[in-house]
Amino acid sequence: MRESKTTTAVMVAICVAPLTLFAEEGSGRLGPNFLHVEPDTGTLLVLCEKSDSIARIDVRTGAFLAESDIGVAPFAVCAHPSNNRLYVSCRRGQEVVELDASSLGVKRRFSVLGDPTGLTVSGDGTRLYVGVHSLDQLAVFDLESGEEIKRLSVGNGPEMVRLVPGKGQVYVTHLLSNPVRADQPCRNEVTVIDDATGRIVDRIILENANVGRWIDFTADEMLGVVVISRPKNLVPMVQVARGWVVTNGFALLGAEAAGEPVQLLVDLPNEGFADPYGVVFAADDRKFYLTASGVDTVVVVDVGRVGTVLSEVGEDDLTDLANHLGVSRRYVTARIPVGANPMALAASDDGRWVYVANRLDDSISVIDTTTDRVVRTLVLGDPPPADRLHRGERFFHSSAKTFQRQFACVSCHPDGGFDGLVYDLEPDGLGENIVDNRNMRDVVDTGPFKWVGTNPDISTQCGTRTAKWIVRTGWLSSTGVVDLSNYIKSIPPVVNPYRSPDGRLTAAQRRGKALFDRTTLNDGTPMARKDQCAFCHAGPKFTDGRRSDVGTKGSGDTKTAFDTAHLNNIFESGPYLHDGRAATLEEIWTKYNLDDRHGISSDWTKQQLNDLVEYLKCL
Repeated sequence: MRESKTTTAVMVAICVAPLTLFAEEGSGRLGPNFLHVEPDTGTLLVLCEKSDSIARIDVRTGAFLAESDIGVAPFAVCAHPSNNRLYVSCRRGQEVVELDASSLGVKRRFSVLGDPTGLTVSGDGTRLYVGVHSLDQLAVFDLESGEEIKRLSVGNGPEMVRLVPGKGQVYVTHLLSNPVRADQPCRNEVTVIDDATGRIVDRIILENANVGRWIDFTADEMLGVVVISRPKNLVPMVQVARGWVVTNGFALLGAEAAGEPVQLLVDLPNEGFADPYGVVFAADDRKFYLTASGVDTVVVVDVGRVGTVLSEVGEDDLTDLANHLGVSRRYVTARIPVGANPMALAASDDGRWVYVANRLDDSISVIDTTTDRVVRTLVLGDPPPADRLHRGERFFHSSAKTFQRQFACVSCHPDGGFDGLVYDLEPDGLGENIVDNRNMRDVVDTGPFKWVGTNPDISTQCGTRTAKWIVRTGWLSSTGVVDLSNYIKSIPPVVNPYRSPDGRLTAAQRRGKALFDRTTLNDGTPMARKDQCAFCHAGPKFTDGRRSDVGTKGSGDTKTAFDTAHLNNIFESGPYLHDGRAATLEEIWTKYNLDDRHGISSDWTKQQLNDLVEYLKCL
């Protein structure tokens, strides 16, 4: 958006007071989670995940121009090169919606197997690239026919998809680390696809990084930035007291040394800036803006000062910089307070204004990049008073109650799920009883909690134990713990691409179910109940809520019996077993059940194992 002098004058003259834009009274929360500036019009498109809608607002006058219901849980939007069409991914709706760019009316819907995330249109406007988080794939659609033409295997949990037209490449960021051994640090990936051929040409590895979110490039496309976190999950959690369990920052693409991207932090020695999410270049690419969603702050990074810092160190010192909590003072020029849980960012075409979507208070902050201050807050609709679920959701996404604000619940459970890592928690002994992080989606009625089953309910799991051993602060009041627990219990399951909408099983899944339910061995010998899968994995969540010794005690474990894991949506919760040693479902039996204590698997054929895995993935 190239803003006129009149536009600039209007923006400068507007006070900081909130401005109500749209939504009928009592319509509920909107949850703005993605922004897109429309070129040359002075308008802003806002995706609202809680109201399943897209809205257009005029940021110069505050006028509400249009709104359209589109699909369940819209995630991202992109424009066709012609600017006459828009594409919106609807994550829980399992579809991409094509909109008329003028009216925001729905033109077509493209069904997507899985949960679509980031998306972009090819440079020639003929194809659409769509990330599919749950399947670690990039789906490619032909836009003339609307048909899916192929899928590419990318990294773990594709997040944002960005076309860099001058390079003729598509970049894909990923929420989770690529699979690594439980005793190895995480490795996040940025996948690069050649736009002309539709083939993967590079896999950029961000060592020790996880939770890759947004990506942006300078106008000349010479420098890119990806927001990341850097978990120290292999270090005992006593490091919370030293400000060094999860650090937060960014990776620079195009400033490589020795072929590796440069990583830097935005934290301070005594203050974390948790959960970086959105990023955008502005002010003639002299600065980029990054949302620290866990602390309700936008961090401003001076690109020139970053260059100065990098010029003063050798290649061997870059790893030290990536762990340096004090160096951010040299290149972070502002830390701007905004609304609750800021996520998406967008910049005006001239780089003068940066817009911030504050997801948990239904507002948009407008930042003047000449002063790096919020000059205006647009309140979307009439947000209702906070109820217990909303209060709990705020607790889940806020690091305010953690020692030095280092991390929030969502830091280790991004998108309400899990980060795929293992942790060394202090109460179980340092260097002992390493545990795999557990998925928070659909955990209601799956107690007890902890891998050794010592916490009977979620409130116990999130109460005194969390205060003492994890966040290291006074934590929440008893009411706050209940609110947080209620929110966690409300987190829905992920869309399961292996489950038929009508509940019917495939032939392989039926055979797998028969093996799961069997009471006799292949030769007809009756099986003891304890050896039957369905005995321990019973009920609607496939758990009996008890501890069992199935021979999985590791060399660092002091216990032998572990909580029976629930199996709902187990397809997405790898690695497996209590300590994450099994990289795949297959490995549970092929590598770690040699004595038949975790079910009798020694008489299975390879086909039976494959069928069982197909059945488990559909649960």
